[in-house]
Amino acid sequence: MSRVLVTGASGAAGGGVVEAFLAAGWQVAGTTRSAAPDDAATGITWVAMDLADEASARAGVAQAVERLGGLDAVVCLAGGFRLTPIDEASWEDFAGLVDLDYRPTVVTVLAALPHLGEGGSIVTIGAKAAQAPGPRSSAYAAAKAGVIAFSASLAAELRPRGIRVNCVLPGTIDTPANRESMPNAKTANWVTPRQLGELLRYLAAPESSPLTGAAIPIG
Repeated sequence: MSRVLVTGASGAAGGGVVEAFLAAGWQVAGTTRSAAPDDAATGITWVAMDLADEASARAGVAQAVERLGGLDAVVCLAGGFRLTPIDEASWEDFAGLVDLDYRPTVVTVLAALPHLGEGGSIVTIGAKAAQAPGPRSSAYAAAKAGVIAFSASLAAELRPRGIRVNCVLPGTIDTPANRESMPNAKTANWVTPRQLGELLRYLAAPESSPLTGAAIPIG
């Protein structure tokens, strides 16, 4: 049975992503910053982890590996989204999006790499906005562009070790928060968390081998 660590599993899109892995028979460890829910009630192994802190991330990943009995894949789902008009922006807005969207990916990968062997897979989350930014998205797009570049470089570096790295670029994810913030938006092309999860599961699984270094849009 394959084993995956999903950061941000307790977030808005986490439920659908975790469901996709569980339905395919994976063992899943999910990260949470707060008290972990009951494992038996969810089917997930929860580990507490602060992705702003490298020591916390390393300890959390080690705990997940111990409880799962190993690690085959990592999905870096943790992140967020904010729009800021450039006339109202400060450097703190840009730094905040780096901390929210770029830093957790890097910290997770650094913590997980010692536990991944040949055949391992890392899947990161960029954004369509990083390749085609719209108004008010400069800070968000820049942070997600960093994730895409990091993932591409990582794929090249880890290829000789047999570890694959791919990056998914969602459009708008259909979450309650996004529906509330964009009440007049057309949601037909929004990506559901479960649809996102199915793609992430495919990229994490051996069936997608030898795909690596890809940036794949969805939605």
